[in-house]
Amino acid sequence: MEFKATQMSIDDCLRLKRKYIIPRFQREYSWETEELSTIWEDLMENLLFNGKTLVAQEYFLGSLVLVGDEDDSVNMNRYIVDGQQRLMTFTIGFSALTQTFAKDGQNKLSNATFAYILAEDSDGNEYSKVVAENPKPFFQYRIQQKQLDYTRVPQNQEEKRILNAYTFFERHLEKTALMKDIGSKFPQSLENISYADALKAVRDQILICKVVYVTVKSFEDAYTIFEVLNAKGKDLTAIDIIKNSIFSILTNEEPIDFAAQKWKAISNNISKCNEDIMTFYRHFWLSKYGFTTTKKLVKDFQKIISKDIASYTNFINYLEKESIEYNRIVNPNENEWTQPENLAVFTSLEALSVFNTSQVRTFLLALFASKESNKISHKNYIKVLRFLEHFHFVFTAVCSSRASGLERRYSSYARRMRQCANKQETATCVIELINALKETLPPYEIFESKFMEIEYTSDKQRSKKLVQYILKKLDNHFAQSDEYRPQSFTIEHIVPESTKAPFVGLIGNLLPLGEKLNGELADRLFKFKIKRYPESRYAMVNDFVEHYSKNERFSEKDVNNRTRFLSKVVYEDIWLD
Repeated sequence: MEFKATQMSIDDCLRLKRKYIIPRFQREYSWETEELSTIWEDLMENLLFNGKTLVAQEYFLGSLVLVGDEDDSVNMNRYIVDGQQRLMTFTIGFSALTQTFAKDGQNKLSNATFAYILAEDSDGNEYSKVVAENPKPFFQYRIQQKQLDYTRVPQNQEEKRILNAYTFFERHLEKTALMKDIGSKFPQSLENISYADALKAVRDQILICKVVYVTVKSFEDAYTIFEVLNAKGKDLTAIDIIKNSIFSILTNEEPIDFAAQKWKAISNNISKCNEDIMTFYRHFWLSKYGFTTTKKLVKDFQKIISKDIASYTNFINYLEKESIEYNRIVNPNENEWTQPENLAVFTSLEALSVFNTSQVRTFLLALFASKESNKISHKNYIKVLRFLEHFHFVFTAVCSSRASGLERRYSSYARRMRQCANKQETATCVIELINALKETLPPYEIFESKFMEIEYTSDKQRSKKLVQYILKKLDNHFAQSDEYRPQSFTIEHIVPESTKAPFVGLIGNLLPLGEKLNGELADRLFKFKIKRYPESRYAMVNDFVEHYSKNERFSEKDVNNRTRFLSKVVYEDIWLD
C-alpha cells in the first residue's frame, strides 16, 4: 500500500484547493454534546494569555486519512477515510463563528471565517470545502450558507446531531458565555480583551490544531484502512462495519447510488421512531437470522450473508422493508389503523410503547411479515397482540420483572413464525408462545404489591402514561365494552393533591374526568364531589358513585382497599381473562 503522510494544521488543510468529500460508506455524523464539550474544553485549555492578548497554541488532533493522489494538482477531490467527525464539527463551528461575527458587526471577520466553509477555485467558482452527501441538503442549507436557512427542520438523527452541534457552538460563542469561559481561566484578561478578540482566539485555536495528513491512492486501500482503524480501537460500531461491507460490494453509483439511497431510507425510517439504527438492526437480525450479541453481529453477518451483489442487494432491500415495519411498531400512528378490525392492533402497539418494552419488537417484526404474507388468521393476529400487551403490562410495566431469557425466546419464536408455511402452523406457534410466556408471569401477590406502589401526582409525572392506560382499560371494563374508548380525560384525585396526603397518588384515589368537570371540582370536599360525579360520562366514575355515594368522606383505608380491588380487577378480569 502506497501512502504519503505529512504534518499540517487545520488552517493548512483548508487553505489547500481541496474538496474534502465524505465517502458513501462512511458513518453518519455522530458527535453528541459529550464529544462537543470535550473538544471545546480542549480548545479553551490550549489558549494562553500573554499579558496583552490571547494566543492560540498547537494541539494535536490525530490523523486525517484521505483517498487521492497528491501528485495530481488538477483534481481537488479528496475522500475522507478518517477524520470526518472533526472536519464536520469544525465546519459547523466556523458556521457559528461566521454568524456570531456578523451579529457583532464584524463583517470582515465574518467573511474571512466563512472562506473556510465555502472557497473559490482558480476560476472563481465557489465550492464547499467539506462535502457531505448523507445529510444533504440539510447540512448545506443550515450550515454551509452565509445566509442560513433557519426554516430547515432536521428529518433524521444525523441532522438532529448536526443542529445540536451548531446550537452548542452558538451558545458557547455568545458573549456572556464566552467571556465567562475565558475569564474563569484568565481573570486579568477581561480588561484587555474585546469580544471580537475572544472570538478570533477561538477561530485561531481551531485553525492551529495539528493533524497527520495521510493520503492513499485507491478506494481498495481506503476500505482496508477503514477496517484496520476499527481493529485498532477507533470508535466504529458493528453497523458501521456492516454498512462498509455492503457499500464495498454495491459500488454502482450511476444512474443512482442504490446502496446509498437504500441506507438513507433505512436511516430515515428508524429516525422517525427516535430509535438508533443499531437497535433496529439487532432486532431485525434476531427476528430473521438467529440470536446473537452486539459483539457478534459483524461475524454473523459475514458468515450468513454471501459477499456478492445479489445477496447484498436482497439483504439491503429486506432491511429497508423491515425498517418501515419497525417504525410502525415503535411509533404507532392511529391514522394507519383506521379500519375497525385494526383498531385493536393500534391499541396494543400503543400500549407496548407506553410500557417501554423493546424485546418484543423482534417477534412483532415476524408477526407483521406473517400477516402481510397471509400466513396467519386475523383472529390469531389480534389474539397474540392482545396477549403480548397484557403480558408486558403485568411483567414489565407493573412488576418490572427481569427480562432474562425473554429476548432469546422472542428470537426463537420469531424465526419459527417466519418459517411457518400456513395459518395452521402459525396458530400452533401462537399458542405455544402464549403458553411459554404465561409460565413466566409473576404471581398475583407480587403484582398486587407492585400495583400498590404506582403513583401519579403533579410532582410524580413519570407514571402518567401508565396511569392513563390503566384508567382507560378499567373504564372499558366497567362499560362492559371493548369498543368504547375514551378519547381524552384528565386525572381526578378524589382526595385532592393539596392535602399532601401520602396516599393521594395511588390508583385507588384516581378517576377519569372531563377537563371542565375536573376543574370545577378541584379541591372541593368529598361530599360535594360525590354529588357531581354522576355528571361524568365515564363508566368507572359511575361504578365509583355506586359503591361510595353513601360515604361522608373518602379515607386512606378506602383508597388502599379500592387500590387492591382494582388490582384484582385488572389482573383477573381484564388482562388474564
